[in-house]
Amino acid sequence: MRSTLVEDTARNSNSNDHTSLIRLGGIAMLVGLVIHIVANMVLKVFPPENPSLDELQTYLLEQAGNWAIIHGIRYVAVVCIILLAAGLFVRTCCIRSTPTTGWGIVGLLGAGMMVVNLLITNGIETLTFMDFDRLSQQADTFFTLFYLTRTLFTAEIVAWAVMYLGFGVAGLLSATLPKWIAWLGFFSAANGLLTGIFIVPVMNDDWPGIFMGLAALPGTFWFVSVSIYMVWRGST
Repeated sequence: MRSTLVEDTARNSNSNDHTSLIRLGGIAMLVGLVIHIVANMVLKVFPPENPSLDELQTYLLEQAGNWAIIHGIRYVAVVCIILLAAGLFVRTCCIRSTPTTGWGIVGLLGAGMMVVNLLITNGIETLTFMDFDRLSQQADTFFTLFYLTRTLFTAEIVAWAVMYLGFGVAGLLSATLPKWIAWLGFFSAANGLLTGIFIVPVMNDDWPGIFMGLAALPGTFWFVSVSIYMVWRGST
């Protein structure tokens, strides 16, 4: 009987740990989404098309402060993604007896790809805006570096796709995520992969940027939905 009591106590302790991490992951991602909205829709101002050197210098001087804030808070977003991935892995792979660890690892790999991509993108943009005294005299170099980050965003969408797929299958097989969230993840994964395959070759046109933004919408809805679900349900 004492052995049974000890096992029950350990099981309850593990369940509490799981619940804390799962809910922390959901809260963190909701914070990360707020950061994403503030950084990309409030603070970010893109450079003018085909600017003169004077226009480029003016833009860099006026926007350097905003971009410094964006580059700083992106590191908070990186931590939010890591916590979300950890919580989702526990939710989909550690609270049921169904063996879904392999698919959970696929989800973790996707999240890892996202983090690496964000760190590289942030590093390039930070360099671009920190060295604006020199780069403002070299518009071609500035725009080469700046638009490199646009291409990296396509790679980020593909990384999202890997994460959606891995955690979606794990959650579906273990019945730890609602079917509609899993299938929304599959749709978003297919959307992200198709975007990466067909948009990259024509990145020099105007319309791919709009299409990439639209491709990100179902994924953003998936992030919101799964984060709220994690906060609501914990490990139950």
